Amino acid sequence: MKIGKTKTVDANIPTASMADIAFLLIVFFMITTVFQVDKTVLVLPRSDVRSEVVKGSAFIVVTEGGFLKVSDGKEDTHPIDQTDVLSFAVDLMSKNPEQPIVLKVDQNVKWHTVDQILDQLGQAHAKNLQFLTDLKVKQEKFE
Repeated sequence: MKIGKTKTVDANIPTASMADIAFLLIVFFMITTVFQVDKTVLVLPRSDVRSEVVKGSAFIVVTEGGFLKVSDGKEDTHPIDQTDVLSFAVDLMSKNPEQPIVLKVDQNVKWHTVDQILDQLGQAHAKNLQFLTDLKVKQEKFE
């Protein structure tokens, strides 16, 4: 009996579902990505209570060197001069009088600088202000 030569089948990887997997990964990363308006790293003052920042809050950031950056809550922060805080706040309050404003101030900034910013925010009739702080770590005494 004569045995015929068998055909060899080339190995292949099925790629029909690769597009579906790539699409699902893209959707997953788009949904889970958290966008931050301000990524400035500061040493924040400590407090006993920490409140959550409302989404869409405007930011006023003051670094240790007195450098100011602001954001309306929709775009990334951009630098401004300290004298322009009033015009920034007036513009925010004209669009939304209840706009929350978060003050992110380094703990080493002199209080005089913060006081000037608060005066300008008061002149713009900003009502919804919040200081961003770090939570104090409570140390329990063991006796």
